[in-house]
Order: sequence, then C-alpha cells, then structure tokens
Amino acid sequence: MRILGLLVFLLTLQVHAENQIVTKIHDVDFGNHQGDEILVFLKSGHVAKIDEFNLKLIEELQFSKSRGEWLRLTLDEGRNIVDVETSEAPYETSAPKSILDLPHPYVPTTIESMAKAKAYIAESRRPITERVTQCFNRAMIWTYEWWKKHSLRSNKVFVFWTKDYVRKTGHEWWFHVAPYAHVMDEDGVVKERVLDVKWLSRPYEFQAWADYHSPRDLKCKVVKKYSDYANHPWGMNCYFIRTHMYTWQPMDLELYESWDNYSKNAYNMDEVRAAYLEAFGVSL
Repeated sequence: MRILGLLVFLLTLQVHAENQIVTKIHDVDFGNHQGDEILVFLKSGHVAKIDEFNLKLIEELQFSKSRGEWLRLTLDEGRNIVDVETSEAPYETSAPKSILDLPHPYVPTTIESMAKAKAYIAESRRPITERVTQCFNRAMIWTYEWWKKHSLRSNKVFVFWTKDYVRKTGHEWWFHVAPYAHVMDEDGVVKERVLDVKWLSRPYEFQAWADYHSPRDLKCKVVKKYSDYANHPWGMNCYFIRTHMYTWQPMDLELYESWDNYSKNAYNMDEVRAAYLEAFGVSL
C-alpha cells in the first residue's frame, strides 16, 4: 500500500510539473552555432525547447508552422516539449482586413492620479485558475473593461526580448504585453505607467516593468516598428513598442507595418470574445 501510495504521489507531481498550452508556432530557431539549443517561439509568447535529436518532432513543428495549425503542447518543468497534439481553434476570429478610412489620431485619457491608476488595477478581473493564460488576452479585457466602465482610453506596451537575450539567459518569454496609461503624478507631470494587473499591484515605469519580468536588470530600447525588433535579433536585450488599446497580438504590429492601409480604430468584438474565453473562461 505504501508503494502504491508513493506511485500515485509521484504521478500527481508529474501531472502538476507539466504545463499545457494551446497555441501556434511563431518560429523554430536553431541558433547560430553548432550545439545551440533548438528553441520554439510560441505565439502565446512562451519559449519552449526541443531535443536536437528528435528530428520527427522538429519536422512536425515546422510543418505545423507553415500550415498555421493550432497545437496543444505539453511542456515539462524545463520547458521541453514532451507531447504535441493538433487542436481545434479555441476561438473564432474574423480575418484581418485592410481598412481604407484611417482613424483620427488616437488621444489617450490622462488618469488624474497614481492613486486612481492603482484603483483601476485593484478593481480589475483576474484569472480564476492557475492555468496558463495569454498576456495579450488579459490585456485586451482589462483595457476593454476600463473603457466600458470608465470611458478610459488606455494604451498597451509590448516588450520583446531578442533571441540573443533569450539564449543567453534562458528567458521563458520572447514577448509580453500589458496596458499602460498616462497618469498625472504628484509633481504635476503626466507620466507613462504600466498597469500589469496579474503581476503588479501598482503602476510601474516601463523599464521597471521589464526588469520585473526578466532574469536580470537590462536596458530596453523604445522603437516604433515591429521590424525594428524582428530584424535585429542579436546585440540588444529588448525593445519596447507602444500602441493603442485596440491592438491585440504581435501580428497586428506586423500588419500595421506591412499593409499600407491596415489600422484599428475600434475593438474587434471577435477578438474581445476570444480574449474573455481564453483568459477568464467567460463566454459572451
């Protein structure tokens, strides 16, 4: 009986030591040198690993990327991929469309005080379980609900860690996104502050926010275009990209740059419904 109990305990530990993520493949990166780890950059923002001798899995993931398939990936504690299954899309969204009528300039709201900004964080919705949820979906719902409840026009900031930094530090994410707002400080100066509801109980400066989510302190460069990050994978640690509250995923940043007339001047409700479902288990 003791042996049986020990086996059950060990199996329970194994289940809890593994994470399942339903996502797509962003990139399979082999590094620049012989012996480099093979890293899988997931569209959820996570970075997973593959054994270099698992040629079948490598081929399968590359094929999946080319087809844009949804996958259910199981990762162990070391973020190694231990199981892959094709998955139904967890949500349906409309295809991106080129918008011919460009919006008026986006004017964000200024929050009256840091205390008020902190109150917005405190009131905000949080995931009800410990399961993995995706940062861009959480950020979408926080900004959407602040707009619906308070007419707050907030922004979002992406931090992208370079492949060089991910490899040197073993960082588990290649990007993260959270809302940010313009906030009036006690000195009478309006300042940009990140409102990362899941992780932080108060507004943070951009760099302090990136440092919180990084293995060590670093200096991130502020850029305007996705290609400023994507085309420079080596030599820098990380990049910030500011955007408005309607932006959902890094794909939007790519399309803003690559499609002449692609923009967003309102929430795409397909995206909002998808974000509620994935991040908070809420069906609209």
